[in-house]
Amino acid sequence: MLDRRTADALLLPPRTRLLYIGPMKTGTTSVQLAAHRRRDVLLAHGVRYPGNALNHRRGLGALIGWSVNTWNRTPPLGPNRLDVDQSGIPPREEWEELKSEIDADTDRRIFITHEFVSQVDDTTAERILEEIGEPFHVCISLRPPGRIVPSLWAQSVRDDAQTEPFETWLRRFFGADSANPLPERYRRAYDHGQLINRWARIAGPENVTVIVVDRSDPDLLAGAFEAMLGLPPETLNWQRSNDSLTATDAELFRHVNAILRDRKASWSTFHNLVWQGAIKLGPERRTVSPDEPRVVLPPWAAEIADRDAAGFVESIRASQVRIVGDLDKLAAKSPSAPWHDIADIPVRIAAEAVAGAILAGQKARRDARKELAAAEAQVKQLKTEVTELRKERDLRVKQATAASPGAPGGRGATERVEQVAASFSTHEIAAGLKRRLIYRLRTRRSHPVDRAR
Repeated sequence: MLDRRTADALLLPPRTRLLYIGPMKTGTTSVQLAAHRRRDVLLAHGVRYPGNALNHRRGLGALIGWSVNTWNRTPPLGPNRLDVDQSGIPPREEWEELKSEIDADTDRRIFITHEFVSQVDDTTAERILEEIGEPFHVCISLRPPGRIVPSLWAQSVRDDAQTEPFETWLRRFFGADSANPLPERYRRAYDHGQLINRWARIAGPENVTVIVVDRSDPDLLAGAFEAMLGLPPETLNWQRSNDSLTATDAELFRHVNAILRDRKASWSTFHNLVWQGAIKLGPERRTVSPDEPRVVLPPWAAEIADRDAAGFVESIRASQVRIVGDLDKLAAKSPSAPWHDIADIPVRIAAEAVAGAILAGQKARRDARKELAAAEAQVKQLKTEVTELRKERDLRVKQATAASPGAPGGRGATERVEQVAASFSTHEIAAGLKRRLIYRLRTRRSHPVDRAR
């Protein structure tokens, strides 16, 4: 918990754009959940959390061109598509809408956040800050790397259709497999020393705050954000967190991902039935037994992570950024245990996963029926509008016939009728439909036929 003097010193100037970039597995989800659920409270205390989603993944993805809409990806199922896949990139308008809301508020502090920003290169980081606008401030939360790395693999199983065994992935992560390394963006977020110094160089060290997440002080992270944003205590204190999959769950879904990949499942199937279904409605809702195995580093990898952490601490200490918490705790010794691939999955855990997928399929079918019913109602209404337009056309033809000089059916009357009928071209009918639809949306009534024409 922060003392009053430290909290007062953290307060950012009015109108500051606070960009919180994680990295992943450092407490970001709990802060985002609190800000999302308490948007009105933040707004009342001079802080805008723009948009209406949990975080700003889609808007920032649209800005930098990353494939964050996994359900829209078209390549075969498999990990590491985020910064290389052209499908799944949100439309540019998603960032433009977010930016418009940010720029329109000239009084409040602005809070923007997503973890993948910690993985961008220098050029992209500069572009993000330029688009957000001044005055800006960057916040980065950190945990010991030996605790983050196992969670990254488990997270990739859950979010990114990972199929690679844990130790094989670790060798690539730590550079032991030089012929097949992981994408560079992983290293940009993992190397905390380079991460902090990169943003200090781009934003200025006076515009960067580092929060060292402390398991013995669970209120520190939320308290630091409340102090920076001028919020009352406990505004951002949220109990739920983004817990990693257990070792059993991670192995179960790694095998599921491999089967789906081999059977040519689509990304939308993975997103709807695995990520949002079998996982969110299965293991993420069950109570985990204390003796259930967790994903921790094997001793050889823990040794590398601990050695790296010591170097990160010294690099951050020299960066001149503002530090909240005990930096030395970043170098805490990593928990470790020999890793054994799990071949046998308890029936209860497998059953919960299957049930989650079934429930997700049921929800998808229900949602599809609602969408179909809405589409059918729109088609029905359009047919009604076309019928009314035809009645209007007939009425105008009748009026033109009655008003035309000369004998009924004469040449003048015929020409007048043809002119009126010709005025109802395809373009005119479409324009008429548009007017009627707008009128109906605004008034919830059908557009009256204009009998005065």
